[in-house]
Amino acid sequence: MPRWVAVTALVKNDANGLDPAGVRLVSVSALCVGMGASLGFLPGFLATSLRDDLGIGRGQVGVLVSLHFGCTGIGSVFGGRLTERFGARIVIIADMAIVAAAATFSAVIGEYWALLVAAVFAGFAYSLVNAGTNVAVGRAVPLSRRTTAMSLKTAGVPLMAVVAGGTGPPIASAVGWEPVVAVTALVAAVTAVIAGLTFADDRPPPMEKRTKVPLPAGFYWYPVGAFLLIAGSQPLYSWTIAYLEQALGAAPGLAGGVSAGASACGVVIMILSARSADKEGPEARLRRLVVLIGINCVGTVLVLVGEFTGIAVVALGAVIGIGAQLAAIGTMHAAVVDRAPDAIASATGITMTGYYVGALASPVAFGLLADATGTFAWSWGATIVLLLAALPVWVMAGQQRTAIPVGT
Repeated sequence: MPRWVAVTALVKNDANGLDPAGVRLVSVSALCVGMGASLGFLPGFLATSLRDDLGIGRGQVGVLVSLHFGCTGIGSVFGGRLTERFGARIVIIADMAIVAAAATFSAVIGEYWALLVAAVFAGFAYSLVNAGTNVAVGRAVPLSRRTTAMSLKTAGVPLMAVVAGGTGPPIASAVGWEPVVAVTALVAAVTAVIAGLTFADDRPPPMEKRTKVPLPAGFYWYPVGAFLLIAGSQPLYSWTIAYLEQALGAAPGLAGGVSAGASACGVVIMILSARSADKEGPEARLRRLVVLIGINCVGTVLVLVGEFTGIAVVALGAVIGIGAQLAAIGTMHAAVVDRAPDAIASATGITMTGYYVGALASPVAFGLLADATGTFAWSWGATIVLLLAALPVWVMAGQQRTAIPVGT
C-alpha cells in the first residue's frame, strides 16, 4: 500500500485496544478538533458580552457562528482534496496556525467586522482538521474500536465547550470578550506545535501516481442526513447560554455552568454509547444513530418547555440533547469510514459539506427567528422539526451496503 494511504498504524488490533502511541494520536486529534471549532462556538458562549460591548443583536451573533461553520461546509470538499494531496499532518498543523492567527486578529482589533473576518478564515481552516483527523484515526484504528476512537476524537469539541462555556461568560462579563479570544489564540498555537510532534509525516512522494477512488453508490444520503442532524442540534451549543440568560434570567456563571456541565455529561454519554456500538458491530451503527437522533429530539423538547418550567428542566434537556448529539456525531464519523474506507478524505469532505451547511443556516436562523418573534420557543420548535426530518434520511442511509473496512 502506498505511503500516502498507509498512515502508520498506531493502534494495536487486539483485545487491549489502544496502545500508548494510539492514545496519543486520538488524544491530540481530539485537542485539534476542539481548537479547530473554538471560534465557531465562542460567539454563542460570549453572546451577552458581545451584544453589550458591540451593540449587536442576536441575529448578528448567529451570523458569526453560521459564517464560521458555513465556510467549513463550503471548504470541506476542497479540504478533503488538500488532505489527500499533502497528508493529514500538514493540514492539521495549518488549521491550528490559522485559528491562532484569526483569534489574535479579532482580539487585537476588537470590532465586529474583525470577528467576521476571523470566522471566515477559521471556518475554512476547520475543514482541514476534520478531514485530516478522520484520515489519521480512521486508517490507524481497527474496526473493533472505530466508533470509540472516532467518538473520542469528536469529544474534543464538547471538552472545549466545557472549558470555554464554563469560564468564558464570567470572564467576559468581568474583563471583556477580547481576553477570552486571546487565550484561545495562545492555546491554538501551542496545539499546532503538539500536532507537529505527534502525527507521522504522511506526505505523498512527489512523483507517485494516485488513483482516484469513487464514492460508493447512494452515499448522498450521508451529507443530507448530516445537514439535518446538525441543523437541528447545533443551537443546543450555540444558544443555550444566551437562552438561559435572556429567557430565564440566569446569571452568566450559572448559564455557562449549565452548558459546561451538559457538555461534560455529554462526553460520558458519547463514550459509553460508542463502546456499546463497537460491541454491536458496524451493521448496527446507523440504527443506533437513528435512535440517538430521536433522543436528541426529546432533550430539545425539554429545553423548550424549560422556559416555562425552570432552569432545572433546561439543564436536564441540555444533558440529554447534547449527549445524544455527541454520540450521534461520533457514530456518524465511524459510519462514514465504514461506508467509504478507501476514500475517507473525500467521503468526509462530502459528508461535512452537508453537516456545515446545516451549521451555517441553523444558528443565524435561530437567532433571527427569536428576534422576530420575541421568544425562543419558535426557534426550538424549528430545530425539533429538523431532527424529526433527519430520522427517515438516516434510515435510508442504513439500507446501503457497508463496504469492506480498513485497519482490521
